[in-house]
Amino acid sequence: MMPAERPAAGSVIALTLTQQIAVSLAAATFPVLLPALSSDATGSGLGGDAAGVYAVALYGGAIVATFFCQAGFSTFGIASTSTLCVLLAGLALPALLPGTLAAVILAGIVIGIGYGPTTPASSSMILPFVAAGRANFLFSLRQTGAPLGVLCAGVLIPPLVGWIGWSDTVLIVAALVVIASLAGAAFARRLDKVLVRPAIDLRRTPRAVVAALRRRPLRRLISVSCLFAAMLATVNAYIPYSVATLGQTSLTVAGWAAAAAQVGAVAGRLFWGALADRIGAMGRVLAMLGLGMAAAVALVASIRPEWPVAGMLGASFLLGTTGAGWGGLVLAEVTRIVPRAEVGTATTALMIFNYVGVFIGPPLVAGALLATGSLRIALLVLTVGSLVGATIAWFGLAAEPPTPESGDHVP
Repeated sequence: MMPAERPAAGSVIALTLTQQIAVSLAAATFPVLLPALSSDATGSGLGGDAAGVYAVALYGGAIVATFFCQAGFSTFGIASTSTLCVLLAGLALPALLPGTLAAVILAGIVIGIGYGPTTPASSSMILPFVAAGRANFLFSLRQTGAPLGVLCAGVLIPPLVGWIGWSDTVLIVAALVVIASLAGAAFARRLDKVLVRPAIDLRRTPRAVVAALRRRPLRRLISVSCLFAAMLATVNAYIPYSVATLGQTSLTVAGWAAAAAQVGAVAGRLFWGALADRIGAMGRVLAMLGLGMAAAVALVASIRPEWPVAGMLGASFLLGTTGAGWGGLVLAEVTRIVPRAEVGTATTALMIFNYVGVFIGPPLVAGALLATGSLRIALLVLTVGSLVGATIAWFGLAAEPPTPESGDHVP
């Protein structure tokens, strides 16, 4: 049998980017639809608290799926499993149609199951095609799919709802996600022929988590990533509300602020990835990001009604640039500090703790808001986590030679 033809690196990046955009679009559909559901004449009874319930269901499903995703990689192949996950997320969207809280929980769990494994899968898909010295930028490029998916939801869904109603909009978005998954299915099968499948071992992920916590550089990286994930989740959850409340703006301006944050996230991931490749000091770059997050949060917390709209959008852009700029960097760093054969399981462990961070951030701000009655103070609580993460990155992630057989040795 002839060896499988090696796919082009650009095609692999395009596949992982498309899958991330599609699954992020699916995950962001309900939060964007919530205002329409709340005002629906059918009386769904969904209020603002449904957003929090959905987030718990979504990331709960993501944690469980990420924990067991190595079994899927072994059975179906890494790229094909990622394709199936995107397909599952698209097929789960119509579960929202009853418009009840139970339907939201069910849809959130299933979409989360589709959402979770795509990141560890993409790391294993990209790694064999990444040249040394380009890992940070290429992983960051792939990670731009997350804010791009959210941005697509914000741009596409509101006008569709106004035109055809929210229920038909759900079906159209579901169709787009399904089409995106099926469009890459043939290439995913071809890619799986050259990727090494992990052996089936249900104890693989628990062992990977334990091993990650025992390895000091990876443990510190996980700590930074978890703290920054709490910041990112809060950025996504609170920017529109913060701008609308502190700036006393219309919902339209608040929506612009959310879009500005996502544009900043895309630009930031590319900028910080290129910078990390250029200077090579990952700990220093992550520390700069942590300090930038703290400064950007303080800037958003200082928004007042007399600010011009451009100033509010600029603050949102800066928070997106820093608060979301780290994702590709930590994934690339995993490939540098662990042997190549362990990248998939190490990334799985990292993502499990990332999702834990997602649980921590928004409830922490909500608790501070309830305790103090001040949104400004509640937002400033976030700076503690980002500053702690910056400190760990600066002092704990000093430049070290890559692990033998790590991703930095890819030709």
